[in-house]
Amino acid sequence: GGNALGKTTFMKMIAGEEKTDEGDVKCKAKISYKPQYLNAEFDGDVKSLLDRVSEDNLNTGLIQSLIINPLKIHKLYDKQVKDLSGGELQKVAVTECLLKEADVYALDEPSAFMDVEDRIAFAKAVQRLVKAQGKSAMIVDHDVQLIDIVSDSLMIFTGEQGVKGEATSPMKKEEGMNTFLKDLRITYRRDIDTGRPRVNKPGSKLDREQKERGSYYYLSERA
Repeated sequence: GGNALGKTTFMKMIAGEEKTDEGDVKCKAKISYKPQYLNAEFDGDVKSLLDRVSEDNLNTGLIQSLIINPLKIHKLYDKQVKDLSGGELQKVAVTECLLKEADVYALDEPSAFMDVEDRIAFAKAVQRLVKAQGKSAMIVDHDVQLIDIVSDSLMIFTGEQGVKGEATSPMKKEEGMNTFLKDLRITYRRDIDTGRPRVNKPGSKLDREQKERGSYYYLSERA
């Protein structure tokens, strides 16, 4: 969904970071939450920060193979947290979130400041981690490619920015992507062999054909 429709507020309420104006949010699951806005005030290096939250699992083979190596976090171990770039700080914050013991990992805009390569590495890392550990993840992000890679289901937020927002119930990814892209009048295809996502040029043959079929999100048969 667009900006200022309540996605971050929703995440904060689920994570227990913000109270509701009305009613209650009852969540028995243990949540590990990465906020949208990051804090770089930790006095120490990256390794010290991660050791503090890792509960002795930082050096396990699973964590190294699924998070540390794909995101190249080990290359940042000796850097002071306050000296990290925006993209580096984001990767460390994501890693900090995923290292905590939790039932659900809630990550708000984890792709911010990351380059394309790191975004894809993150998406695949989260997907593999939650499947390997039998956990779940909730991700708010504006990168359609990342959402396409990482998601099993989607919630779509609509409404009036800064005034009110409404969220759908969870829907299957294909249905959710189609709903979202139709609202934007954008068609999108992803090759099933290469996995490469592409936005169709507005008015192109593929764009017109998909709109005529109502298939704004489409798994193509060939590149």
